[in-house]
Amino acid sequence: MRNKAYRALEKQEKQYHVALTDRSVEAVVPPPFVVAVVGPPGAGKTTVIQSLVKHWTRQTLSEVVGPVTVVTGKKRRLTLLECPCDINSMCDVAKIADLVLLVVDGSFGFEMETFEFLNMTQTHGFPRMMGVLTHLDSFRNPTTLRRVKKQMKQRFWTDIYEGCKVFYLSGLKHGRYPKAEVSNLARFIAVMKFRPLVWRNAHPSVLADRMEDVTPPAEVQRDPLVSRSICLFGYVRGTFLKPAMRVHLAGLGDFAMAEVSSMDDPCPFPDNGKKRRLNTKEKLLYAPMANQGELTYDADAVYVDIPDSAIR
Repeated sequence: MRNKAYRALEKQEKQYHVALTDRSVEAVVPPPFVVAVVGPPGAGKTTVIQSLVKHWTRQTLSEVVGPVTVVTGKKRRLTLLECPCDINSMCDVAKIADLVLLVVDGSFGFEMETFEFLNMTQTHGFPRMMGVLTHLDSFRNPTTLRRVKKQMKQRFWTDIYEGCKVFYLSGLKHGRYPKAEVSNLARFIAVMKFRPLVWRNAHPSVLADRMEDVTPPAEVQRDPLVSRSICLFGYVRGTFLKPAMRVHLAGLGDFAMAEVSSMDDPCPFPDNGKKRRLNTKEKLLYAPMANQGELTYDADAVYVDIPDSAIR
């Protein structure tokens, strides 16, 4: 009994964290949490996002382009982001992600992209992480499958932390993972709590989910290499964003902002009521780059989708 009591106290001490001050903007409506899906090529990152969007919104996402914002509850929103497999994109995602889904091909094992990303996150504050094993339907022998699952879990616990959650996704059904497995993953994501990160406490950031080129067309036609003026739309995360401050655009360099203005929320929360759950009409999805939802954005125009039932 004494040894059990000592063991319980040791486990409790390991759960304590150093207190961090959250210096983010205390908005009435907080921005969505960023869920980054990271993994090597062919591991199934796009299918994971499509399966989660189908589970939460009952809508089919044909292609994943840019950030996808989903309302998952009466007081919770998530922005799903697929991380490309180059080192610069991984460095940017490691700075802004609240939760990282590490997708690993179970039939192949860990690849170099996973270890590179883990090293980057250790520098920028280490967000919450969960492991997702895919392509498990390639194992025909149940004994081999159990052994691979155990090995993968031990590797996740060694590289991330002991007790890290690992989810197993088997074969595809109609282009998506089975409903029960996706529901289990979505339930853990929906209730997860996040800590303030060190890098974000000192840097404001905007994950742009829409972009417009506002350069006069006459100037572009006269000189195709003229300096462009663009408008970026997104939620401000971290600390305050001030006018005339210099910002870094990933892959392009440093620029000075001409103006900062607030816009209406494109993906608001549903109306407050005494309902315990959202109905189907209130499960909102905002993915303008993927041309999903009521608005479709082209190179030079914005199209509004009006259902036939609303036209008389």
